[in-house]
Amino acid sequence: MDEKMKQEVGGFNPRREFLKMSALGVGAMALAACAPAASAGSDAPAAAGAQSSKQAKDTYKMSFVQVQPHTVSVAWGQGIQEVTEVQTNIDYKQLDGQGDPAIQINLMDTAISEGVDVIFCQPADSVALGPSIKKARAAGIPVITLNIDAPEAHAAHVEMNHYFGAIDIANAMGKLMGGKGNVVILNAPPGIIIRDMRTNGFVDGMKKHHPDIKIIADQSAEWDRKKAQDVLSTILASGKEVNGVYGVNDSMALGAVDVAKTKDLIGKIVIFGNDGEKDALESIEAGELSGTQYTDVWQQGRLAAALAIGLATGGVKATNFTNQGHILMPYVIATKDTVGSIQAFQRW
Repeated sequence: MDEKMKQEVGGFNPRREFLKMSALGVGAMALAACAPAASAGSDAPAAAGAQSSKQAKDTYKMSFVQVQPHTVSVAWGQGIQEVTEVQTNIDYKQLDGQGDPAIQINLMDTAISEGVDVIFCQPADSVALGPSIKKARAAGIPVITLNIDAPEAHAAHVEMNHYFGAIDIANAMGKLMGGKGNVVILNAPPGIIIRDMRTNGFVDGMKKHHPDIKIIADQSAEWDRKKAQDVLSTILASGKEVNGVYGVNDSMALGAVDVAKTKDLIGKIVIFGNDGEKDALESIEAGELSGTQYTDVWQQGRLAAALAIGLATGGVKATNFTNQGHILMPYVIATKDTVGSIQAFQRW
């Protein structure tokens, strides 16, 4: 396999290896701030020198309860695995929630009963998974959520910069529209925190930067490319003038691109996505998609894994945390002018 192909499939790359190892260092530094002291809710006694940590073990178990297989969650899992496989004592599993909160709850219950040391979770329903997260905490198991947070307190949350990234998307999109026109939002179903953050950021960004642009429709396309095609086609068939489309993820934005191609609207409608997956970046380079927010989700997974390894091997219980940790990942608003800055080994 040549070097270019290795990069494309996530194989060896010096820069990528550096990011993998540096994630461990960042995770260790983050851990140092929380590991020494127990919270008021800890099971440990308050006496000086008292130990609140678990005993060291030969093998540590970690499970990632994802919503369902998707470009983003696959990349998170790869990032986690890149760091866990460097260790010699981590047993890591990625579990499929099949887009169903009930299945995720069952997977969480199984992981808790098996006594895993850390659970990574991408909740399909932030509220529905709350009792499971609480149950894990009571069992002393740290839960680290990825991208989709939950109101129930847990060890840490690692996410893309949803709200402020969406503000910047609105600003970039509005500039390409000349500061006027009508926009359609292809949205996710209610009940997921990032849906609201990505929507509110976009709406607030338009109000702030381009008040003459009107949002004329906000409809769910269920994160899905085909559904996005159907929703946008229906809106266009109604006769409404549409000058811009914002897909709250790249799949829905690419669905809008599909429609624009069939109706000869490429270059006439400004279309933005959110996430920065490889297909979206290639569509920008091809002059189809106007832009997206890109985040290195491999690195997001690596940082979550590094934190998890520090917690597990350091013996830190979930009940030791006084506050939930929160890490925002850096991002790039990728357009035809900036997409070239995202290297091949960074594309997922």
